[in-house]
Amino acid sequence: MYHILSYAINHAFNYKTNKSIYNILIGKKSHQTFFDASSQQLLSLYHSLPNLKYATFEQFILQKDDFNNQFPIKTHPRYTYDSFAQTFSCIQLLIQTLSNIRKGTFKFIPVVQNTFIQKKVKHLYASVKKTNLEGALIEEVYKLFDALDTNSEHSYLHYYLQGYEEPMYTRQQISLIEGIKQSELYELEMNQLIDVVNEIEDKSKYPILSQTIILPPLLNQTYISYQKLSSGINMKDISNLQNVKLNTIEDHILEIFIKGYSNHYYSYIEESWLQLFKNYYLNHKGERLRVYKDNFENLSYFQIKLAIVGIERGELNAQ
Repeated sequence: MYHILSYAINHAFNYKTNKSIYNILIGKKSHQTFFDASSQQLLSLYHSLPNLKYATFEQFILQKDDFNNQFPIKTHPRYTYDSFAQTFSCIQLLIQTLSNIRKGTFKFIPVVQNTFIQKKVKHLYASVKKTNLEGALIEEVYKLFDALDTNSEHSYLHYYLQGYEEPMYTRQQISLIEGIKQSELYELEMNQLIDVVNEIEDKSKYPILSQTIILPPLLNQTYISYQKLSSGINMKDISNLQNVKLNTIEDHILEIFIKGYSNHYYSYIEESWLQLFKNYYLNHKGERLRVYKDNFENLSYFQIKLAIVGIERGELNAQ
C-alpha cells in the first residue's frame, strides 16, 4: 500500500490537494476525479486502495520522507486498476474453462463469480471452440507467462491460475511461500497486472487474449449520453433531451474518452488548434487549466481538457 501512496503523492501536480489524490486512490465516482487521474498519469491507480482511510493517508503524508521505497510502481495511461484486475479475472476463468473442458469436465465452480466476466468468457471460449483455436489459445497463454517471467525479476500471478483439479493459491498462502508482506505482494501483483495488459494489447501477438481486456465501466448517465452520441445526436440536443446543462454532457464526453470508449478527438477540436496545443502542452505540463486557457483563448475549457486526455492517453502524439 505504501509504495502506491508514495507514488501518487510524488507524481501529483503541486497545486492538487491531498483530498484530490485520495479520491483517485479510493475511486471516487466524479468527473473531476476521472480527469485528475488521467491528466496526472494516475489512472491505473484509480480505485487501487478502496478501503484506504483518510486518516491513514494523512498520516503517511506526514511521514513519507521516512518511507523506504523498495521497488517502483508501474502505471498505465489508459486503464483503471479495476480494468487490470477484471482483465486478469477473464484470463483466469478462460484458462480454467479450457483446462476443465479438455479433461471432459463441463461442470465446475468458476474461479470468478462476476456474471459480466462469466458471460464474456463463455462467449469468447465458444468462439475459440467453434474456430478450433484451442491450440492457439494455449500457445498465447504460454507466451504471455513467458513474457511475464522475462519482464519481472519474479512472477506471482501464476499462483492465481486454476485448472482441472488444481486450485489456485490465496494471497495469504503466496505471502507465506514467498516471504513477502501481503500489502507489498498486492503492489507487486498490480505491477504485473499492468505487464499483462501491456503485453496482450498487441492484437497481432495475442488475437485471442487481447479480447479479454475490459474497459472501465461508464457511469449510468454517461452511458445514456454515450448511446445517444453513438446514434448521431449532438451534444446540445442531448443536453436538451436530458434536461441538463451542456457542461454536464461535456463531462460525460470527457469520461467516455478517458475510459477508452472513443478516440475521435477531431470531432470536437480542429486539428490545427489541437496540434498547436499539443506542442505547447508538452513543454508546460502540470499547469493550472487557466494558464492553458490564457494561451489558447479560442479553445474552450472542455476542448483543453479533452486535448490533455488525448495526449496523456498516448492517442495524440506531437508531430
